[in-house]
Amino acid sequence: MAYQLKYKETLPVLFAEAVEKYRNEPAFRIKKDGNWQMWTYGEARDKIELIAMGLRSLGIESGDRIGIQSENRPEWVWSDYAMAHFGIISAAVYPTLLPEQVKFILNDSGAAAVFVSSKEQAEKILQIKPEVPTLKFMIIYDSVSYPDEWILTLDDLLLKGAEFKKGVNYTLEEIGEKRQKDEIWTLIYTSGTTGNPKGVMLTHFNIASNVQAIQSTVNFLDKKRWLSFLPLSHSLERAGSHFTFWLGSDTWYAENILKVPENLQDCKPHYLISVPRLYEKIYAKVLEGVRTAKPAKKKIVNWAMGVGKEASINYLQKAKMPGGVLGLKYKLANKLVFSKLNKVFGGEFIFGISGGAPLPQAIGEFFASSGILILEGFGLTETTPVTNVNPIDNIKFGYVGPTIIDVEMKIAEDGEILFRGPNIMKGYWNNPDATAEVIEADGWFHTGDIGIIDQDGFLKITDRKKNLIVTSGGKNIAPANIENKLLQSRYIDQLVVIGDRRNYLVAAVVPSQEVIENTAKEGNFFTEDYEALLKDDRIKKLIEDDIDRLQTEFARYEQVKKFFLVSKAFTIEGGELTPSLKVKRKVVEQLYADQLDALYTD
Repeated sequence: MAYQLKYKETLPVLFAEAVEKYRNEPAFRIKKDGNWQMWTYGEARDKIELIAMGLRSLGIESGDRIGIQSENRPEWVWSDYAMAHFGIISAAVYPTLLPEQVKFILNDSGAAAVFVSSKEQAEKILQIKPEVPTLKFMIIYDSVSYPDEWILTLDDLLLKGAEFKKGVNYTLEEIGEKRQKDEIWTLIYTSGTTGNPKGVMLTHFNIASNVQAIQSTVNFLDKKRWLSFLPLSHSLERAGSHFTFWLGSDTWYAENILKVPENLQDCKPHYLISVPRLYEKIYAKVLEGVRTAKPAKKKIVNWAMGVGKEASINYLQKAKMPGGVLGLKYKLANKLVFSKLNKVFGGEFIFGISGGAPLPQAIGEFFASSGILILEGFGLTETTPVTNVNPIDNIKFGYVGPTIIDVEMKIAEDGEILFRGPNIMKGYWNNPDATAEVIEADGWFHTGDIGIIDQDGFLKITDRKKNLIVTSGGKNIAPANIENKLLQSRYIDQLVVIGDRRNYLVAAVVPSQEVIENTAKEGNFFTEDYEALLKDDRIKKLIEDDIDRLQTEFARYEQVKKFFLVSKAFTIEGGELTPSLKVKRKVVEQLYADQLDALYTD
């Protein structure tokens, strides 16, 4: 098909352009020993060349596969670029995975080597090494010493690269020029809520075209600060790493997820890529603060939010500032209230990106009222990943926006969303049958998501096809809509709606512990025993009343009739969440089968 954009076709071409343009600008920062260490674009380029040369010195050739199993840090991206230049295929591995899960990915990809971040990650590899016959080398980013010859530190590899470079007559860029658009750049394994993950084959043209199409659609400013904290193993952050590099951005890597609030103050980012969870947490914290504030302060905040909502709907969501009387009111509201919320993000925030899961409409509207714009987008690992995003001058909350440039979209007869374009994966690694199931002969990719398109071409995701609940009465229900609505309750932190082949809906509810304990203190029935507190009928009644209040807009068969409370949050480690923070519904159903059955037998 003919494309609107004239694309640069490979990652090395984008990389060379960025280095030439921003050579002396800051590229990467990470906190070590209490201080932020920085590398410029030129310094990063030299590290990447030595990593690539070092891999070649080990006998790693074009077409070989190497795993990257690490938390976010500059070395992750350096390794990625090094392999991309030399035609080595990277295989992303979440550092939160268990050894058995890591073993599957390394064996499925036939990895010849693996980069790991630390001793903790290295120990996982040592545990499974005898069962991964293709694995010849492990390179550790930290300076961790092992006597085994097959284990190197990154410093060892850099020294080997420097020595190897002396004996060759080519540069990183000269090898990078040999890459072809249809060569496989990476394998990203879908975290999957059931079964073994599938290796998504993404090409150089997939990622290069997606980076350029996103910029042509959204038009980010260059040389701005970004805070990175989503896992680089996740397709959204991975694409973001190459997008921000090409833009000449200054990328700061958060120390860990718990340090994000503190790192926001250090970095003062202009932009941020996040899943809805971060925005939801900040939203809940702000609302709880307002609820417990003194009457005078609460009155000011409520007035400001009213002004902000009016300004947002008519102006801010259209990239305009209100004028006249509303403009004066908004300036005052910003001074008294909204500027303080912006400081939570560091004080210099331009806008945020949300993806990976639906952003509740109420949360998008709340932040927009405060002058903090969040552009919700959509995509899948198989689409590299971005297909849709809200334009900055026409934000519709509850929708993921129109498609980016050169991506086609349509809705199948059964409601499934289909895409076609330069960002669609090459297929699943070693799995032609699974590839044929999702990609039609004419290039249309079946997402497995259900949605609708409005008159302006904006897409609204209603649910995953496989998540649809069919009740025993034959009613088809999309649980995501219900869950997003009920998550507006200040008492609820996480929630899963269940009811497939049952005669009514029920829910597993993880309450917000802070709110529950504060409520109990105010009512003089607080106990340090949180489990006991959740058994108190007064707590259950509060949550029940809030659920009833929020679900009045749904048909009776779409309403949650009963629920039970879960004291521990759903986590990756507990098995209830995928590494990309999606709930594994089947796992929740299995873990809490007795409680669920009780809701239907009482």
